[in-house]
Amino acid sequence: MKSYKIMAVLDGRPGHEKQTQGIIRALETYLPVDVSFQTIKISFVSELIAWVKALAGFLVKPGQTNAVDFVVGTGTHTHAHVIRIGHASGAKKIICMSPASFLTQMFDLCFVPAHDRVKSGENIFFTTGPPNISENKKCHQPDKGLILIGGTDDKSHVWNSDKLLEYIDKILSLSPAGMNWTISSSPRTPAEMEDNLNRLAAGRDRVVFFRFSDTKKGWVEQQYDAAGIVWVTADSMSMVYEALTAGCTTCIIPMEWKHEKNKFSLSEQDLYARNLAVSYADWSRTQDYIHTGKSLNESDNCAREIVRRWCPENLP
Repeated sequence: MKSYKIMAVLDGRPGHEKQTQGIIRALETYLPVDVSFQTIKISFVSELIAWVKALAGFLVKPGQTNAVDFVVGTGTHTHAHVIRIGHASGAKKIICMSPASFLTQMFDLCFVPAHDRVKSGENIFFTTGPPNISENKKCHQPDKGLILIGGTDDKSHVWNSDKLLEYIDKILSLSPAGMNWTISSSPRTPAEMEDNLNRLAAGRDRVVFFRFSDTKKGWVEQQYDAAGIVWVTADSMSMVYEALTAGCTTCIIPMEWKHEKNKFSLSEQDLYARNLAVSYADWSRTQDYIHTGKSLNESDNCAREIVRRWCPENLP
C-alpha cells in the first residue's frame, strides 16, 4: 500500500501545532503515512522572505516531484510556507483556520471553524471549533475538577483579575462535596494573576495550582483525561474545544469582550446554543453541571475529509 508523505509546517505556537498534529494523528488511522516537520521562524523579515519565495514560485510551472503528498499548517505564519512547498512539489495544500479571503483559493483545503462565518466554497470544510490532539479515553473521575486560566489579549477582551478570582472563588466554594480541584495558568496569564491563584489554592483544602511554566508537554491532556469537570476562561477557546474533545463536562468562565461579534464571542454563543458547554450564568443559578453526553472529534472529521477527497479507497 502506498505510504503518503506529509510535511507539517509548525510555527512554534502550541495551540496551532496541536491542530496540525491532531489531523495527522487521525490520518494515521486511515493511511500509512511518512511525516516530516518544518518549524519556521516568526519575524517580519522571515515572513517577508517566505512570501517572496512563495509568490516567486508562481513564475514557474507547478512541480510534480512526488516528494510530498500533503503539506499541512495552522495559522497565518504558515500560509506562505504551505503555498511554496505545495506549489514546488505538487502536494495538496491544507490549512487550518480561515485564511484571508484573497488567499483562500491558493489552498486545496481549508478547515474553518463554523463560527468564523466565512463564505462557503469547494475548498472550505467547516468544523465545530479547531481540531486538536485530545481524545476521549472515558476514564474521567467525578471527584476531579480542572480550572484553566487564559490571559491578556489587547485585541479581544478586557482582563480583570479581581473579577476572575471572584468567579473562581465561587466555583470552588460551591463545588460538590469531596471535589479535588487543579488550577493552571497559560502562557498569556499575567504574573500577578498567577501569584493570586497560588495564594487562593494555598488557602483551601483539595485545591492545587500549577504555573504553566512548571508543566511539561502533555500535562494538560493528562488533566483532561482525569477531570470530570473542566472550567476554562472564554478567551481560551482552544482549551475549551480540547476539553470537549476529551469528553469532559465543559464550563466557560466569562470574559468582557471588546467586540461582541468577535470570533471568540461567536464561538462561545454557538457552544451554548448547541448545548455543548455550560455557561457560568446558567451554572451560578443552579450549581448544576449539565453534561449533554456530546463530545467532539474534529481531528477525525478533518482526516476523513482529506481521505474522502484524495484517497477514498482507504475509508472503512
